[in-house]
Amino acid sequence: MVGPTSRRKPQLTTYTALMYASIKGNVDAVRQLLRRGADVNMAAHLGSTPLILAAERGYTETVGLLLINGAEVDFKSCKGATALIYAAEHGHVEVARLLLKRGAMINAADSEGSTPLIAAVSSGHVETARLLIEKGASVDKTDNDGYTALNYAALNDHIECVRLVLENGADIDHLTPDGSMPLAASCSLGYVDIARLLLDNGAVVDNLQEKRISALEAAAGSGLVELVRLLLKKGADVSRTFFIEVLIEYGAAVDATLDDGSSAVMMAALFGKTETIRVLLKHGANVDLADSSGKTPLMLAVQCQYVEVVELLLSAGAAVDAKTHSGETALRLVGYADSVKCARLLLDCGADVNLAGRNNCSALQSAVFKGHLELVRLLLARGGTSNTADSDGDFVLHEAVLHGRLEIARLLLEHRADVNAVNVMGWSPLTVASQRGYGGIVTLFVEESATVDARTSEQRTALMYAAEEGHLEIVRLLLEHHADVNVVDVDIQTPLMKAAYRGHDEIVRLLLDSNADAEIVSSSGRTAAELARINCRLTKPDWFIPSREVRKDQEPFSAGSFGKVYRGWWLSTRVVVKTVTVATEQETRTFHREARIWQKARHPNIVPFFGACDEGATYFFVCEEAKNGKLLDYLYHARQEGRSLVWRKLLDAALGLHFLHERHIVHTDLKCNQILVSRDGVAMLTDFGLSFLTTEQSEDEKTVGAIRWKAPEVIRKDSPVAPNVVSDVYSFGMCIVEAVTGDVPWGQHVPDPVVKFHVTRRKFLLRPKAFSNDAEWELVEKMCAFEPSERMKLSDAIEKIREFAEEERFQERLRQMQQEGPEDFDFNVRERPGGSKIPTMGSVRPLSQVKSLGNSTRVKREVGNFMAAA
Repeated sequence: MVGPTSRRKPQLTTYTALMYASIKGNVDAVRQLLRRGADVNMAAHLGSTPLILAAERGYTETVGLLLINGAEVDFKSCKGATALIYAAEHGHVEVARLLLKRGAMINAADSEGSTPLIAAVSSGHVETARLLIEKGASVDKTDNDGYTALNYAALNDHIECVRLVLENGADIDHLTPDGSMPLAASCSLGYVDIARLLLDNGAVVDNLQEKRISALEAAAGSGLVELVRLLLKKGADVSRTFFIEVLIEYGAAVDATLDDGSSAVMMAALFGKTETIRVLLKHGANVDLADSSGKTPLMLAVQCQYVEVVELLLSAGAAVDAKTHSGETALRLVGYADSVKCARLLLDCGADVNLAGRNNCSALQSAVFKGHLELVRLLLARGGTSNTADSDGDFVLHEAVLHGRLEIARLLLEHRADVNAVNVMGWSPLTVASQRGYGGIVTLFVEESATVDARTSEQRTALMYAAEEGHLEIVRLLLEHHADVNVVDVDIQTPLMKAAYRGHDEIVRLLLDSNADAEIVSSSGRTAAELARINCRLTKPDWFIPSREVRKDQEPFSAGSFGKVYRGWWLSTRVVVKTVTVATEQETRTFHREARIWQKARHPNIVPFFGACDEGATYFFVCEEAKNGKLLDYLYHARQEGRSLVWRKLLDAALGLHFLHERHIVHTDLKCNQILVSRDGVAMLTDFGLSFLTTEQSEDEKTVGAIRWKAPEVIRKDSPVAPNVVSDVYSFGMCIVEAVTGDVPWGQHVPDPVVKFHVTRRKFLLRPKAFSNDAEWELVEKMCAFEPSERMKLSDAIEKIREFAEEERFQERLRQMQQEGPEDFDFNVRERPGGSKIPTMGSVRPLSQVKSLGNSTRVKREVGNFMAAA
């Protein structure tokens, strides 16, 4: 009997009206066309029927209408895929439910053997997969290559899909014909969470198939130390000494290295295999052969806390004080790892207990940093000195205090650590403890006769920091030990001013009760009461971040007249820290205004703002780092890769500007270096130092900025106009010129005074050669009209930019179609330069013929796009 899936209607080279209506999900049009006799099962040249086209796009109502009017539910495209497979692949749960209700074959496979369930899990659509399983889909059905749904879910890093099929009885150790098992594949690709899930569900650790790598080898090749340890705990077999003997006998080079410089001894040390190392050393292996980073087998064994391996390597003469290229030593690595036994072995073999490593830190500082009390005790007993400073000027006692290590601080003092040692910023351990709020440590230090009024480089004392940060009991303790209550810093501010400014009422009362002078005037001419009032510090602003929560890197990556920009950490989050030197009341108002504006500017095309800090001499903003940098650099790299992204990125920036204007915010300083690009390739506006809210604009705050981007009415000599949303439109037009040409408006050869001379006399720049399209240049002219009333509205400009962006995207797709051929073309074009690399196993060869490494062929099916047919 011939079923409906085997019949073949005539196929067209283009689409019918019913197909177009199905693509758009236009139910009314579909209904009218069906009433007029449109063929519901006519297929295009790729075999796509109206039902397939609608199901692929998730149009449930259209699918239902087509089915009611006789659409063949299991009709197959040229690649053998049914409507259910397309719906499953794209995660359209309700469409899949409807197709199943109409009798769709749940395990029908395409020409590659892929079932709807395989298609769903390959794309990560867990709810669709759940529906299919509930309706009876086979979880262990294989495709033509012998891969199951679990294989594909693991290969494509879809952990919830892995969990789902396992809960429904999938064969966790299914071995494909090419030797791939889910656990080994996930280890090879670095999918730690999936590997852990498979192990927790009883996956076999060792694949003993001939010439197939095991999960352990795959994890080691991917550099996943945590996973390697987990596999070893699960009983992974690494006993290969017999084979090593055979290989050496047949001429294997015992000191051969991988691309990263790792030797056989190094790899054996990584796994803690004492007997393997013994065999290698017996055959002349170099015990100190380091990898490309300078790390030796001894260092690796110490880091992994393999005591027996450390003993063996030391007995074989391993260099105990060798250093990596970054300055790490074996003993310093012990400090991080907390192995007293390994430390004792190294010291017994002559390790220098005070040998400085990276950042001039000793093993003692490493152990203190990690809080390993017993290891600290051992190092001190063996002669470790507690009065050495690292490259940042911090002493060991500073390190203990920074991390709140009370018992370690006590132990260091017992070994004569200097309680009054100061770092390069003049901070003593007591100052750090007071600022951080470690009351127990402060008590310890004052009992050890710490100088309570020690001054930092900014002339601030422990009492000032405790008062500022709101640590009431520490303030009380310091006052009881005769701290100077009226001490002043470089800004002539007292502890009372610090507490009042931050709104710490109880501390203010305590200081006043302790005879704090409330009439002292700061360098800005204000008393404590005035500081509290003008800064509204009874409640902190929403954007405020305490300085103690932020640590910036040592060196800035950008600098200018505004200050410096650092990468750093806010709590446990990687951030960018923009410091601003504030010396006057005007600069303070400007800083607060920028913080308020940036706080209001929450939009996908505005650089995300986390907060700001206005305490101390240097204020700073904290924001997300735009990983792809400035717009012009990003566009340049895109052009180097043969791509044009100009109009798509300008559209992003224009949407951000439109958002600002809708919130009554005028940017005033638009230029391409104020447009950054995120990790995901999204253009975002930044730098609101000259911006203002139209509801807060003041006469004394003049905003001019860069001349060649400014509207003529803003920079003219007679009766200049304050910047506004219309002048922002002019500036954005100049940004378009800059982005298209890759050069500043008017070019580098024309100085600013000449630009101002021409613009104020209504002479516009000549059309650059980069503007080959008349419509694009016309947009610039309309946005930069000399008469503000004649200037194009931003909303209208956005629509034109959107048109150019769509054309840019279309041209890119068209070029790729010409290169790849219509049937293989993927329309999901990424908008960021640089292709992602498929993860490999590094030093171990990849799984044999592993398929779909992050770009599963199951995810890239035919798109059914009418452009290919045309």
